[in-house]
Amino acid sequence: MKAITLGMAAFAALAALPAAAANYNVTFDTTSTLFGGPFQTVRSIFTTSDTAVQIGGQTAYAITGISGTINNVAITGLFDAPGNPTYYYFTTGPTFLDGSGVRFNAGAATNIAFFHQDNVAPDIYRINGNGTISAFGTATTSPATSAVPEPATWALMIVGFAMVGGALRRRHKAAARVRFA
Repeated sequence: MKAITLGMAAFAALAALPAAAANYNVTFDTTSTLFGGPFQTVRSIFTTSDTAVQIGGQTAYAITGISGTINNVAITGLFDAPGNPTYYYFTTGPTFLDGSGVRFNAGAATNIAFFHQDNVAPDIYRINGNGTISAFGTATTSPATSAVPEPATWALMIVGFAMVGGALRRRHKAAARVRFA
């Protein structure tokens, strides 16, 4: 009985924890050399905070990490210079990035900017940086599936193991009493 009580306490404690940060798959492709920009391909995952904020009537989450590639060069992380604003991923509204976008590093290139280009056309994004990258194209995003279980899933699994262990222990004690009776 004590194991079940401890298991239930662990379940309640873990279930009360906030969900892990969300991940979003982001793909950017220039389908043409619109405005003379070279072909660019970005395959990335944005990691966001788990706390929503409202910006201009839209729900947004702070981008806390980035991984992936740009033209097969590994993205090494967010660009972090003094005075940089927080980068936001929007889950409501017409775009997932605003004109401020997100800045990141890849290989030897630093401060690569990826943002929504409001004044060009609907659903057009732009990537530029280091004076060598300047491309317009379309971008898509979708929630990434997580391989790490949520805290409530861990809690349920722990409670299940505790209950199975308790049942096996009771069965073992009952079998021992029958043998010695």
